[in-house]
This record gives sequence, structure tokens and C-alpha cells, in this order.
Amino acid sequence: MTFPALRRAAALVALTLPCALHAQPAAKTRAAAPRDSFALTASLPMDPAVKVGTLPNGIRYYIRQNTKPEKRAELRLVVNAGSILEDDDQRGLAHFVEHMAFNGTTNFAKNDIVTYLEGIGVRFGADLNAYTNFDETVYILPVPTDSAGILEKSFRFLGDVASGIRFDSSDVVAERGVVLSEWRDGLGAGERLRDQQFPVIFRGSRYA
Repeated sequence: MTFPALRRAAALVALTLPCALHAQPAAKTRAAAPRDSFALTASLPMDPAVKVGTLPNGIRYYIRQNTKPEKRAELRLVVNAGSILEDDDQRGLAHFVEHMAFNGTTNFAKNDIVTYLEGIGVRFGADLNAYTNFDETVYILPVPTDSAGILEKSFRFLGDVASGIRFDSSDVVAERGVVLSEWRDGLGAGERLRDQQFPVIFRGSRYA
């Protein structure tokens, strides 16, 4: 092709290109690939109504307001430590520590917190409670919010549970019977089934 012909061809392309662009539909934005919500690296969705933060001492808190029941608050202290951290000669220790939290702390003499809370309508066992599993120990403390003093005292108790549980020798001996009683109550078909299932389900891990 000669230079004049090439120049005419270029001019023709220049004239027809806008028309071609105008005739074609606008390019669509490529849709993002769907996020795999089941991926192990995916973050868990958080309720936007939950306020999350960290205190200066490193404790992470989650707050969610509910209108019912009225004038009530449920406080929970979640300790990221459970029975999975025990050595073989320590089995049951995490659960035992949970029990000892209600036998006296730095600021509360033996059972004072139970007596106090039962006096304001919180029932021990039914309302005030705790549990221990493989990965965590959780203390549950529902309290009325009519008085700021009640809420403040409840937070002080949970602070003691985090770092100020007392281990009086006589209380340890007495609580041993309570823990053994709970163990006996749990014996049955369900326990025997778990004893067979867990080594299979959790094979190759400490959970087995």
C-alpha cells in the first residue's frame, strides 16, 4: 500500500471509529468473584449493632444493646483457655479453677458474691453460672441495672475472676467433692459414646 493510500485508510478509520464506538454497548464492569464465606481465612461476619473495642489492659469487649428484658444486663467474661491446654496429669484443672472462682477472690470473701447477687434477685446456678470446654472458660453474670453500684460491683467481681481467684486449701478440698459429683452426673450412654467418637473425629490432634 502506498503512503497516500495508507493515509486515506487511516482517515477512514478515524471517521468510522467514533461511529463504531457509539454503536457498541457500553462495556460492563466485571463482577467481582464471589467471596468464599467458608474459607478458613475468611473473617466471621459481625453484627453491625455490636460495639467492639479493646481496653488499655488488652481485654477485648463486645457490647450490644437490647431493649428486652428491661433494666437488665448480662455480663460475660470469656477466658481463652480451656482443657485443651492441660497436660495429662492436669486433666480437670481448668474446670476446677472455674469452680474456685465462686469460693473467694481478692475483693470478695468466700461466697460473698453469690450471697450478694442472690440478694438482688440473681439465682446461683440458674442465672449466675459458668462453664469450661476445650477452648474457653466462660463466666455468666446477669444483673439488674437499676443501680450503678450493682453494675460496678459485678464488674469488680469479674476482674477478680480474671486475675484474683483465691485457693484456700479447705475450699479446694470441699470443692473437689462438688466437681466429682458433676462428673458422676455426666456418666452415661452419652459419655461412653463420646469416648468412642472423639478419638475418631479428632484423630491426630490433642482434642482426641
